[in-house]
Amino acid sequence: MDVLDEAKVTLIVTPRERFGVARESLTSIFDHTTGPFDLVYVDAAGPKDLSAWVAEQARVRGFQHLNFSHVLTPNEARNAGLRRATTPYVVFIDNDVICSPNWLEPLIASAESTGADVVAPLTCQGLPVHTEVHQAGGLFTTDLARFFATPHGERIIEEVMHYQGQKVDEIPKEPVATQCCEFHCVLVRRSVFDRIGGLDTQMLATKEHIDFCMSVLANGGTVMFEPRSVVTYLYPGRSRPIAASDWSFFLVRWSDAWQRRSFDRFKDKWGLKSDQPYFAKRARMLSWRYKEGVVKPIVMKLPGINRSPLLRKATGKLVAPFVSAAGAAMTARADRQRRLHPER
Repeated sequence: MDVLDEAKVTLIVTPRERFGVARESLTSIFDHTTGPFDLVYVDAAGPKDLSAWVAEQARVRGFQHLNFSHVLTPNEARNAGLRRATTPYVVFIDNDVICSPNWLEPLIASAESTGADVVAPLTCQGLPVHTEVHQAGGLFTTDLARFFATPHGERIIEEVMHYQGQKVDEIPKEPVATQCCEFHCVLVRRSVFDRIGGLDTQMLATKEHIDFCMSVLANGGTVMFEPRSVVTYLYPGRSRPIAASDWSFFLVRWSDAWQRRSFDRFKDKWGLKSDQPYFAKRARMLSWRYKEGVVKPIVMKLPGINRSPLLRKATGKLVAPFVSAAGAAMTARADRQRRLHPER
């Protein structure tokens, strides 16, 4: 369905970590969204052929296409789209998400019936789509009041993603209040940003979703999980690997530098205890996306080596430092570009 006038909601599509499934994602939005909606498509450092295709779709369907030549952080991209939205609600949705039929209406209905500021769908993962749970709501503390009452510098954080890995038909089907949700897809009442400001651009690469939900809850807002709305995040894997043409974007998006700066901002902003196990665990996991998204695909393309688990492991250890060095150089370049061309 094409974009129509008098919409209640603006869909803001932004890059997550690659562009290889972006056409499929946008097509699913138009195939499975009924009722009027506006759409802002934020295209940042995407492939030229994809940008040309999106521009043509924007011309035919009547949505806004914001085309940036340089890399934006996720929150920079979301803020760029948010500034163009005038509807009572916005939906942030990543460019690697596949929508199911009738996914949008339950989110709006839940917000209007409960007064919630944020409503998250049931987000699935992988293939076949809409079958395995990625996140069905979540929490960052077992006691919300105690968390915010704890002195600055002493707060302990948890991160629980409810029902992850379970089958969709195994989870409860009633909407419930929750503490946090990821940015794969989420509906937000536009007036929330009048209270909390825009999304924090110092949260460069990770945990920006928890930061956002903390801001909403700290300002008296509410977050709901709505299982009647279903979408699927096509995470990079063997069935849908990252294309080599996306590696440069991916390496910046998940660079150690951006992740570390995000964690430092997160700790300082919310007074989180620095030496808690949560941060030690995340520090050990900084490079896992490089390994899964780039190193393993490189190794699997090498004749002979790809047939031996021992050779794959040994070769991966040799390749990993070169991938990390490339990522560091690309991230430094991206930071220079961002300083020269701040989001507009």
